[in-house]
Amino acid sequence: MPRVSVVIPAHNRADYIQQALDSVFAQTYTDYEIIVVDDGSTDGTAALLEPLVTRGAIRYEQQAQSGVSAARNRGIALARGEYVAFLDSDDLWLPDKLSKQLALFEAMPELGFVHCHFAKFDDQTGAELGVRNTRRYRGQIYPELLLQWDTLMATPCMLMRKDVLDELGGYDELMRWGEDLDLWRRIVQCYPVDLVDEVLVRVRVHAASASALKARAVADFQRYLDKAFADDPELSPSFRRRASAKMYLQFARTLLGEGGAEDMRLARRLSLRALGQRPLQLDALAAWLATGIPGPLRARLAALARNRRYASPGEGEL
Repeated sequence: MPRVSVVIPAHNRADYIQQALDSVFAQTYTDYEIIVVDDGSTDGTAALLEPLVTRGAIRYEQQAQSGVSAARNRGIALARGEYVAFLDSDDLWLPDKLSKQLALFEAMPELGFVHCHFAKFDDQTGAELGVRNTRRYRGQIYPELLLQWDTLMATPCMLMRKDVLDELGGYDELMRWGEDLDLWRRIVQCYPVDLVDEVLVRVRVHAASASALKARAVADFQRYLDKAFADDPELSPSFRRRASAKMYLQFARTLLGEGGAEDMRLARRLSLRALGQRPLQLDALAAWLATGIPGPLRARLAALARNRRYASPGEGEL
């Protein structure tokens, strides 16, 4: 049996999935299986992957389009490995990703999952969009994870124990956004976690994958918090208000860079919700006021803020 099961959900990614697979084939650690779950693709993905299936390089499962959470859950159910790694069909691993994460698991077998830093790059230009440093997520990070909405971990960075997934369940298939946070929250409530303190994943950013945070997305993230609060009645009312206020504020800020009257109306509503949870939160007041800045200037300011936060670090500066 393979030690690691690599689960790759795919929906109409024929233009990218070969690159994702090549990044797995290039791993220095080779005791793995690859499970591609095709979530109702209509772009020739099946024909593209047929030679790999024929020679046994991958396992390929098709399902009617049911969403990425259902596809990942199907992969988890099929996984034979002791560990499960997730890779989106348009993202890339660096060659030492599995070997370095497994070494950390061997040193600390009590961990629920191991993750790593990641870098984003633009699909059209190839331009580097900066490193996301997720070093804060190590050790016992519950319940503090519920307060984190700024720089989050990424699913392609994860290596998880299969027995933990079997114990706690997989992804919530009712959620289109925030399903990864919901799974991580359940794991860190029970287990410590750690990371390889390096960039081991490259995440592709498409024009179409820019934030699409609308009312449905906010509802899904609210579902994430509602589930967390229901699962842990010991969380204090003040902690719950703080977590909700941070969530509303973060997504109001995200919308500020997108422009458009509809986005600004939602950003104002979210800012007011944040103020309703924590009336003295000056950042929420600032976000509310920022919705009145003319669109081009607001977009430039948002871009400057993103560039400052995610500037690519020099060697050794992570």
